[in-house]
Amino acid sequence: MKKLCLLLLSVVLVFPALAQHEKGYVYLKNGSILKGKYSFTENKQKVRLESAGNVWIFDVDEIDSLSVKRINLLNETDQSLSSSKFFFRTELGVLSGSSDNSQSAPFSLTASVNYMLQPKLSVGLGLGLEFFNETYMPVFANIEYKFKQSSSSPYLFLKAGYQVPLEESNEIYYDVYPAYYDYMPWPGYYSQEGYDTKGGFLINPGFGYQQMFTPGFGMNFAVGYQFHRLNYSGEDDYSLDIDYNRMSIKIGIIFN
Repeated sequence: MKKLCLLLLSVVLVFPALAQHEKGYVYLKNGSILKGKYSFTENKQKVRLESAGNVWIFDVDEIDSLSVKRINLLNETDQSLSSSKFFFRTELGVLSGSSDNSQSAPFSLTASVNYMLQPKLSVGLGLGLEFFNETYMPVFANIEYKFKQSSSSPYLFLKAGYQVPLEESNEIYYDVYPAYYDYMPWPGYYSQEGYDTKGGFLINPGFGYQQMFTPGFGMNFAVGYQFHRLNYSGEDDYSLDIDYNRMSIKIGIIFN
């Protein structure tokens, strides 16, 4: 939390300087490279470049990337104008929902490295920590689609992967056994403690909104539905599956 506050404070301190012209290089998609002072128009859809006494106006769609001496002081623009197609997203939040778990809203922390296939489409890999009755490390692949090619945009995402258990279970789980058991002619309850945790698959679709303050730094808020099935094994080849249906609510930091 302390590091997050420092990052937010840094953004506030440099924000007054964002409006000034920057010196650097403009790399066009046609292969041309121009050097000079540039700035973004008010609607963030065009770039104005002054070089050797000449002035050029380019649409953002014509620009492949920008390179500047002080990239942290760039005016806000589309993340696709960053010099790197890779970006990192770290999110923290809760998984709110089922009362079947002793924690009604377990804490969740995830981090992913992503690659932009297109200005609006990216794929990535990630992992994290989630605290249910036991601690798990979700390992997942994700795909994201932004609705707008701009510094602020809503987006859709889909994560799918596996919950890797990091500890054994000390919980006591109860299950219903059928009536055909020899020692009990009617249904009843079976309990066992000390299960071996096997983990299980997960899927997490949802939507969010992200705001890029510079091409290298931004924040996001995301809400989604997370389903995962946790598998357990016990004595005498006994096995147990527990399904979780949760709402994921997270805030994140984007950087590259």
